[in-house]
Amino acid sequence: MTARLHVIRTLYPHWGRHSGIHQFLRHLDPGRFRIEVHAAADGDDDFPLRHPVLRQRLRDLVQRNGMSWYKLSDLRAEASAFVRCWSGRADLVHYLDGEHSAQYLPTLPRRGVPVVASFHQPPELLGGVLSDRAVRRLDRAIAVSPTQVPWLAERLGPERVELILHGIDTGFFRPREEKRKSDGPFRCITVGHYLRDFAAIREIVHRLEGRGFAFDIVTNRETGLEGLPGVHRHQDLDDGRLLALYQQADALLLPVTQSTANNALLEGIACGLPVVSSLLPSIEAYVHDGSALLVEGNDPEELAARVLRLRDEPDLARELGRRSRERAEELSWQRIAPRYEAVYSSLAYA
Repeated sequence: MTARLHVIRTLYPHWGRHSGIHQFLRHLDPGRFRIEVHAAADGDDDFPLRHPVLRQRLRDLVQRNGMSWYKLSDLRAEASAFVRCWSGRADLVHYLDGEHSAQYLPTLPRRGVPVVASFHQPPELLGGVLSDRAVRRLDRAIAVSPTQVPWLAERLGPERVELILHGIDTGFFRPREEKRKSDGPFRCITVGHYLRDFAAIREIVHRLEGRGFAFDIVTNRETGLEGLPGVHRHQDLDDGRLLALYQQADALLLPVTQSTANNALLEGIACGLPVVSSLLPSIEAYVHDGSALLVEGNDPEELAARVLRLRDEPDLARELGRRSRERAEELSWQRIAPRYEAVYSSLAYA
Protein backbone atom coordinates (compact mmCIF):
# COMPACT_ATOMS: atom_id res chain seq x y z
CA MET A 1 0.00 0.00 0.00
CA THR A 2 1.31 3.45 -0.94
CA ALA A 3 0.61 6.46 1.31
CA ARG A 4 0.15 9.86 -0.30
CA LEU A 5 2.40 12.29 1.56
CA HIS A 6 1.74 16.01 1.14
CA VAL A 7 4.75 18.07 2.23
CA ILE A 8 4.80 21.81 2.94
CA ARG A 9 8.24 23.39 2.98
CA THR A 10 9.57 26.94 3.01
CA LEU A 11 11.91 28.06 0.23
CA TYR A 12 15.05 29.62 1.67
CA PRO A 13 17.05 31.41 -1.05
CA HIS A 14 20.37 30.92 0.77
CA TRP A 15 20.09 27.11 0.72
CA GLY A 16 21.87 25.23 -2.02
CA ARG A 17 20.72 22.07 -3.76
CA HIS A 18 22.28 19.83 -1.12
CA SER A 19 21.27 21.63 2.10
CA GLY A 20 18.12 21.65 4.17
CA ILE A 21 15.72 19.35 5.98
CA HIS A 22 13.84 18.38 2.80
CA GLN A 23 16.81 16.33 1.56
CA PHE A 24 15.49 13.22 3.32
CA LEU A 25 12.53 13.08 0.93
CA ARG A 26 14.82 11.77 -1.82
CA HIS A 27 15.57 8.72 0.31
CA LEU A 28 12.02 7.65 1.19
CA ASP A 29 10.86 4.33 -0.24
CA PRO A 30 8.85 5.23 -3.40
CA GLY A 31 7.02 1.94 -3.09
CA ARG A 32 5.57 3.04 0.26
CA PHE A 33 5.20 6.81 -0.15
CA ARG A 34 4.05 8.97 -3.03
CA ILE A 35 5.32 12.47 -2.33
CA GLU A 36 3.83 15.82 -3.34
CA VAL A 37 5.72 18.94 -2.24
CA HIS A 38 4.29 22.43 -1.91
CA ALA A 39 7.26 24.83 -1.76
CA ALA A 40 6.09 28.14 -0.27
CA ALA A 41 8.07 31.34 -0.76
CA ASP A 42 9.38 32.96 2.41
CA GLY A 43 7.12 35.93 1.83
CA ASP A 44 3.92 36.87 -0.02
CA ASP A 45 5.12 36.59 -3.60
CA ASP A 46 3.07 33.57 -4.64
CA PHE A 47 -0.23 34.75 -3.09
CA PRO A 48 -2.79 35.65 -5.81
CA LEU A 49 -4.13 38.81 -4.11
CA ARG A 50 -2.09 41.66 -5.64
CA HIS A 51 -3.62 44.81 -4.08
CA PRO A 52 -0.90 46.07 -1.68
CA VAL A 53 -3.23 47.50 0.97
CA LEU A 54 -5.44 44.42 1.06
CA ARG A 55 -2.39 42.17 1.13
CA GLN A 56 -0.99 43.99 4.13
CA ARG A 57 -4.32 43.88 5.98
CA LEU A 58 -4.67 40.17 5.31
CA ARG A 59 -1.11 39.54 6.45
CA ASP A 60 -1.72 41.48 9.66
CA LEU A 61 -4.83 39.38 10.21
CA VAL A 62 -3.15 35.99 9.77
CA GLN A 63 -0.34 36.99 12.12
CA ARG A 64 -2.66 37.95 14.99
CA ASN A 65 -2.13 34.55 16.65
CA GLY A 66 1.51 35.40 17.28
CA MET A 67 3.04 33.58 14.33
CA SER A 68 5.20 36.46 13.17
CA TRP A 69 6.94 34.34 10.51
CA TYR A 70 3.67 33.26 8.92
CA LYS A 71 3.29 34.81 5.46
CA LEU A 72 0.56 34.83 2.82
CA SER A 73 2.51 32.14 0.99
CA ASP A 74 2.00 29.94 4.06
CA LEU A 75 -1.72 30.68 3.99
CA ARG A 76 -1.88 29.56 0.39
CA ALA A 77 0.07 26.38 1.23
CA GLU A 78 -2.31 25.52 4.06
CA ALA A 79 -5.36 26.16 1.87
CA SER A 80 -3.96 23.82 -0.76
CA ALA A 81 -3.30 21.13 1.85
CA PHE A 82 -6.84 21.53 3.24
CA VAL A 83 -8.32 20.93 -0.23
CA ARG A 84 -6.19 17.81 -0.63
CA CYS A 85 -7.31 16.43 2.70
CA TRP A 86 -10.99 16.85 1.83
CA SER A 87 -10.66 15.64 -1.76
CA GLY A 88 -8.96 12.41 -0.69
CA ARG A 89 -5.65 13.31 -2.36
CA ALA A 90 -3.55 13.17 0.83
CA ASP A 91 -3.12 10.51 3.49
CA LEU A 92 -0.68 12.53 5.55
CA VAL A 93 0.52 16.15 5.75
CA HIS A 94 3.99 17.11 6.96
CA TYR A 95 5.08 20.70 7.62
CA LEU A 96 8.87 20.70 7.32
CA ASP A 97 9.08 24.21 8.81
CA GLY A 98 6.42 24.28 11.50
CA GLU A 99 7.46 27.69 12.83
CA HIS A 100 6.60 29.23 9.48
CA SER A 101 3.42 27.57 8.31
CA ALA A 102 1.62 25.32 10.83
CA GLN A 103 -1.21 27.58 11.95
CA TYR A 104 -4.67 26.72 10.65
CA LEU A 105 -4.82 23.22 9.19
CA PRO A 106 -4.00 21.39 12.47
CA THR A 107 -7.06 23.02 14.09
CA LEU A 108 -9.50 22.28 11.22
CA PRO A 109 -11.53 19.16 10.34
CA ARG A 110 -9.52 17.24 7.72
CA ARG A 111 -11.30 13.90 7.25
CA GLY A 112 -8.92 12.03 9.53
CA VAL A 113 -5.73 13.00 7.70
CA PRO A 114 -2.87 13.12 10.25
CA VAL A 115 -0.69 16.21 10.43
CA VAL A 116 3.00 16.23 11.38
CA ALA A 117 5.25 19.26 11.89
CA SER A 118 9.02 19.56 12.28
CA PHE A 119 10.43 22.35 14.42
CA HIS A 120 13.87 23.93 14.22
CA GLN A 121 14.04 26.78 16.72
CA PRO A 122 15.45 26.58 20.27
CA PRO A 123 12.78 26.20 22.96
CA GLU A 124 13.47 29.73 24.16
CA LEU A 125 12.19 31.02 20.81
CA LEU A 126 9.41 28.56 19.99
CA GLY A 127 6.75 30.19 22.14
CA GLY A 128 7.26 33.52 20.40
CA VAL A 129 6.71 32.28 16.85
CA LEU A 130 4.10 29.52 17.20
CA SER A 131 0.37 29.22 17.70
CA ASP A 132 0.09 27.18 20.88
CA ARG A 133 -3.38 26.02 19.87
CA ALA A 134 -2.13 24.66 16.56
CA VAL A 135 0.83 22.88 18.17
CA ARG A 136 -1.45 21.07 20.62
CA ARG A 137 -3.59 19.76 17.75
CA LEU A 138 -0.75 18.12 15.85
CA ASP A 139 -0.74 14.36 15.52
CA ARG A 140 3.04 14.29 15.79
CA ALA A 141 5.80 16.86 16.37
CA ILE A 142 9.37 16.20 15.27
CA ALA A 143 12.24 17.78 17.18
CA VAL A 144 15.72 18.06 15.68
CA SER A 145 17.43 18.62 19.03
CA PRO A 146 16.89 17.00 22.44
CA THR A 147 16.58 20.49 23.92
CA GLN A 148 13.23 20.95 22.13
CA VAL A 149 11.64 17.75 23.39
CA PRO A 150 10.48 18.94 26.86
CA TRP A 151 8.84 22.06 25.39
CA LEU A 152 6.94 20.05 22.80
CA ALA A 153 6.09 17.19 25.17
CA GLU A 154 4.53 19.65 27.61
CA ARG A 155 1.99 20.58 24.94
CA LEU A 156 1.51 17.29 23.13
CA GLY A 157 2.50 14.61 25.57
CA PRO A 158 5.74 12.64 25.14
CA GLU A 159 4.01 9.96 23.05
CA ARG A 160 3.39 12.47 20.25
CA VAL A 161 6.93 13.86 20.07
CA GLU A 162 9.72 12.27 18.03
CA LEU A 163 13.38 13.25 18.13
CA ILE A 164 14.93 12.83 14.68
CA LEU A 165 18.33 14.42 14.25
CA HIS A 166 18.99 16.45 11.11
CA GLY A 167 20.88 14.62 8.37
CA ILE A 168 23.48 15.54 5.79
CA ASP A 169 24.25 14.72 2.16
CA THR A 170 27.53 12.88 2.70
CA GLY A 171 27.88 12.18 -1.01
CA PHE A 172 28.19 15.86 -1.86
CA PHE A 173 29.75 17.23 1.34
CA ARG A 174 32.93 15.20 1.63
CA PRO A 175 36.60 15.71 2.57
CA ARG A 176 39.12 16.82 0.00
CA GLU A 177 40.89 13.94 -1.69
CA GLU A 178 44.40 15.37 -1.80
CA LYS A 179 46.48 16.09 1.29
CA ARG A 180 46.60 19.78 2.16
CA LYS A 181 49.87 21.60 1.69
CA SER A 182 51.51 22.70 4.93
CA ASP A 183 52.39 26.18 3.70
CA GLY A 184 49.93 29.05 3.83
CA PRO A 185 47.71 30.26 6.68
CA PHE A 186 45.61 28.00 8.88
CA ARG A 187 42.11 28.56 7.49
CA CYS A 188 39.00 28.67 9.67
CA ILE A 189 35.57 28.68 8.03
CA THR A 190 32.34 30.06 9.50
CA VAL A 191 29.13 29.58 7.51
CA GLY A 192 25.76 31.24 8.08
CA HIS A 193 24.45 34.19 10.05
CA TYR A 194 21.49 33.19 12.21
CA LEU A 195 22.40 32.86 15.93
CA ARG A 196 26.13 33.09 15.14
CA ASP A 197 28.30 34.77 17.75
CA PHE A 198 30.20 37.20 15.56
CA ALA A 199 31.26 39.22 18.59
CA ALA A 200 33.24 36.22 19.81
CA ILE A 201 34.72 35.67 16.34
CA ARG A 202 35.85 39.31 16.24
CA GLU A 203 37.74 38.78 19.48
CA ILE A 204 39.28 35.55 18.16
CA VAL A 205 40.49 37.37 15.04
CA HIS A 206 42.12 40.07 17.17
CA ARG A 207 43.83 37.51 19.40
CA LEU A 208 45.21 35.55 16.45
CA GLU A 209 46.19 38.53 14.29
CA GLY A 210 49.63 38.17 12.74
CA ARG A 211 49.99 34.51 13.76
CA GLY A 212 49.25 32.83 10.45
CA PHE A 213 45.46 32.51 10.40
CA ALA A 214 42.79 33.26 7.80
CA PHE A 215 39.03 33.36 8.34
CA ASP A 216 36.50 32.60 5.60
CA ILE A 217 33.07 33.95 6.58
CA VAL A 218 30.25 32.71 4.34
CA THR A 219 27.13 34.85 4.63
CA ASN A 220 25.20 37.38 2.57
CA ARG A 221 24.74 39.66 5.58
CA GLU A 222 27.03 42.16 7.27
CA THR A 223 28.84 40.64 10.24
CA GLY A 224 30.92 43.46 11.74
CA LEU A 225 34.06 41.54 10.77
CA GLU A 226 34.51 43.25 7.42
CA GLY A 227 37.94 44.82 7.01
CA LEU A 228 39.62 42.88 9.80
CA PRO A 229 43.03 41.39 8.94
CA GLY A 230 42.79 37.89 7.53
CA VAL A 231 38.99 37.96 7.22
CA HIS A 232 37.37 37.19 3.85
CA ARG A 233 33.59 37.39 3.51
CA HIS A 234 32.02 35.28 0.76
CA GLN A 235 28.49 35.76 -0.52
CA ASP A 236 26.19 34.42 -3.23
CA LEU A 237 28.15 31.17 -3.49
CA ASP A 238 27.00 28.29 -5.63
CA ASP A 239 27.19 24.73 -4.32
CA GLY A 240 30.57 24.00 -5.88
CA ARG A 241 32.25 27.08 -4.45
CA LEU A 242 30.80 26.43 -0.99
CA LEU A 243 32.12 22.88 -1.08
CA ALA A 244 35.53 24.13 -2.22
CA LEU A 245 35.75 26.51 0.75
CA TYR A 246 34.91 23.72 3.18
CA GLN A 247 37.51 21.47 1.58
CA GLN A 248 40.17 24.20 1.65
CA ALA A 249 39.54 24.89 5.34
CA ASP A 250 41.52 23.47 8.24
CA ALA A 251 38.80 23.88 10.86
CA LEU A 252 35.15 24.82 11.31
CA LEU A 253 34.84 27.77 13.68
CA LEU A 254 31.21 27.98 14.79
CA PRO A 255 30.48 29.80 18.05
CA VAL A 256 26.72 30.23 18.37
CA THR A 257 24.43 31.95 20.85
CA GLN A 258 21.78 29.21 20.60
CA SER A 259 21.23 26.21 18.38
CA THR A 260 19.20 23.13 17.56
CA ALA A 261 20.29 21.50 14.30
CA ASN A 262 22.85 23.44 12.29
CA ASN A 263 23.43 22.96 8.57
CA ALA A 264 26.91 24.46 8.76
CA LEU A 265 27.95 22.09 11.54
CA LEU A 266 26.74 19.10 9.55
CA GLU A 267 28.35 20.28 6.33
CA GLY A 268 31.62 20.94 8.11
CA ILE A 269 31.85 17.54 9.79
CA ALA A 270 30.84 15.82 6.54
CA CYS A 271 33.86 17.52 4.96
CA GLY A 272 36.04 16.06 7.70
CA LEU A 273 36.78 19.30 9.53
CA PRO A 274 37.70 19.47 13.20
CA VAL A 275 35.21 21.69 15.02
CA VAL A 276 35.62 24.55 17.46
CA SER A 277 32.19 25.54 18.71
CA SER A 278 30.00 26.26 21.73
CA LEU A 279 29.40 23.89 24.61
CA LEU A 280 25.64 23.46 24.19
CA PRO A 281 23.53 20.28 24.47
CA SER A 282 22.28 20.82 20.93
CA ILE A 283 25.85 20.93 19.57
CA GLU A 284 26.90 17.92 21.64
CA ALA A 285 24.02 15.92 20.16
CA TYR A 286 25.56 16.24 16.70
CA VAL A 287 29.21 15.53 17.46
CA HIS A 288 30.85 12.46 18.98
CA ASP A 289 32.19 12.66 22.51
CA GLY A 290 35.65 14.14 22.21
CA SER A 291 35.31 14.79 18.50
CA ALA A 292 35.02 18.57 18.79
CA LEU A 293 36.55 21.30 20.92
CA LEU A 294 33.63 22.97 22.67
CA VAL A 295 33.86 26.06 24.86
CA GLU A 296 31.36 27.06 27.53
CA GLY A 297 30.01 30.59 27.27
CA ASN A 298 31.90 31.30 24.02
CA ASP A 299 34.85 32.70 25.92
CA PRO A 300 36.98 34.27 23.13
CA GLU A 301 40.28 33.50 24.86
CA GLU A 302 39.35 29.82 25.21
CA LEU A 303 38.03 29.64 21.65
CA ALA A 304 41.22 31.18 20.29
CA ALA A 305 43.27 28.72 22.33
CA ARG A 306 41.36 25.80 20.81
CA VAL A 307 42.00 27.11 17.29
CA LEU A 308 45.69 27.53 18.10
CA ARG A 309 45.82 23.98 19.43
CA LEU A 310 44.45 22.59 16.18
CA ARG A 311 47.08 24.52 14.23
CA ASP A 312 49.91 23.44 16.52
CA GLU A 313 48.82 19.80 16.92
CA PRO A 314 48.16 18.51 13.39
CA ASP A 315 47.78 14.90 14.57
CA LEU A 316 44.95 16.00 16.86
CA ALA A 317 43.34 18.00 14.04
CA ARG A 318 43.47 14.97 11.74
CA GLU A 319 41.99 12.68 14.38
CA LEU A 320 39.14 15.09 15.14
CA GLY A 321 38.51 15.46 11.41
CA ARG A 322 38.34 11.67 11.06
CA ARG A 323 35.82 11.48 13.90
CA SER A 324 33.83 14.31 12.34
CA ARG A 325 33.42 12.42 9.08
CA GLU A 326 32.56 9.24 10.96
CA ARG A 327 29.78 11.07 12.81
CA ALA A 328 28.50 12.64 9.58
CA GLU A 329 28.19 9.21 8.00
CA GLU A 330 26.03 8.14 10.94
CA LEU A 331 23.81 11.14 10.14
CA SER A 332 23.62 10.60 6.39
CA TRP A 333 20.16 11.07 4.95
CA GLN A 334 20.11 7.41 3.92
CA ARG A 335 20.27 6.51 7.62
CA ILE A 336 17.91 9.24 8.81
CA ALA A 337 15.11 8.69 6.25
CA PRO A 338 13.88 5.39 7.79
CA ARG A 339 13.08 7.28 11.00
CA TYR A 340 10.62 9.43 9.04
CA GLU A 341 9.20 6.36 7.33
CA ALA A 342 8.49 4.85 10.75
CA VAL A 343 6.62 7.98 11.89
CA TYR A 344 4.60 8.15 8.68
CA SER A 345 3.69 4.47 8.79
CA SER A 346 2.54 4.69 12.41
CA LEU A 347 0.09 7.43 11.42
CA ALA A 348 -0.97 6.67 7.85
CA TYR A 349 -1.64 3.00 8.50
CA ALA A 350 -3.08 3.33 12.00
